[in-house]
Amino acid sequence: MATEAKDPRRKTFSRGAGALGFLCGAFELACAGQASDPNDDQQTSSGGNSNEVTGGGGGASGGSAPTGGSPGGGGASTGGEGSGGDTEIPDETHSVGCEIGTTLTEGTHTFELEDKERTFRVRLPENYDPSLPWPLVLALHPNGSGGDYWDSDTPPRNAREVLKDKAVLIIADAIGGNWRDYDVPDSTWPARLEEELLYFDHVVSEAKERLCLDEGAIFSMGFSGGGSFSGVLGCRRGDIRAIAAGGSVIYFDPQDCVQAPSALIALSEGDATAQRLEFVDHFRSSAGCGESNNETEPSGCVAYEGCAPGSQVHYCSHPGGHELPPYFTTAAWEFFDSAR
Repeated sequence: MATEAKDPRRKTFSRGAGALGFLCGAFELACAGQASDPNDDQQTSSGGNSNEVTGGGGGASGGSAPTGGSPGGGGASTGGEGSGGDTEIPDETHSVGCEIGTTLTEGTHTFELEDKERTFRVRLPENYDPSLPWPLVLALHPNGSGGDYWDSDTPPRNAREVLKDKAVLIIADAIGGNWRDYDVPDSTWPARLEEELLYFDHVVSEAKERLCLDEGAIFSMGFSGGGSFSGVLGCRRGDIRAIAAGGSVIYFDPQDCVQAPSALIALSEGDATAQRLEFVDHFRSSAGCGESNNETEPSGCVAYEGCAPGSQVHYCSHPGGHELPPYFTTAAWEFFDSAR
């Protein structure tokens, strides 16, 4: 069992008022609807360089923060080691699995859904205690990739290493390696999104029933298409407390959103197209945040001001092309931990 000083689960969770409506008036991009370009973030099978054709205009010239000026270094991050103090998590956020005990074991799990065989990987913390509720982090690979993407030993893809004493990690696998269907017209590909939402409903439900989780601390992170679908989860599923996304676009119709989660969004200077900045502006405005911001850590990140109680949105700009910054996974966890 972990010592009290290192226990990431002992933290009182307060969701706050949130912001369930969308402040569309002054932010036309945030309310423009779902992204329409089916090739917006398709990846090679290695999860490396993209074969991207971005839509929505803008090109690759928009390297500054989408609103509020260019981000810079400084500030102080929150979250630390994730110990979160010594107050108990409310009983109502404990999952059923806290009573049943651990039956969802480490490794790859397979089930059938919609006549397809689906898989996901479970990575339990090294100090996992089945009697105490743990945070859950869902990790979504880029389009054209697979579960190995987040099982890497190299930052920023070393999710297993970063979370080894902090949270349960579930690494998801998309149908055919893509979170959206590139073989159908863009008017019909959202049907795939519904199928993938059912997949996550199954995975999260099974995790709640067979692991001891803090249901108030469920998070989703991903890169490219995986970040885009993390946006879908944050928009369409009320149990996702916060998301972290890199190089992503809007896959959903904002009118379908049921909540406005906290969000950490990273874009490279070469990746900050109008379509991807729209993703930032959606989560910023839907959380009630203003355009002004303060520098925060890591260097190159800003925190928007005026967000609704219980909400926060950070934007990180970094050099390069369609890639994650080296600090992404560590920053994502620190952001998640501060959102609990």
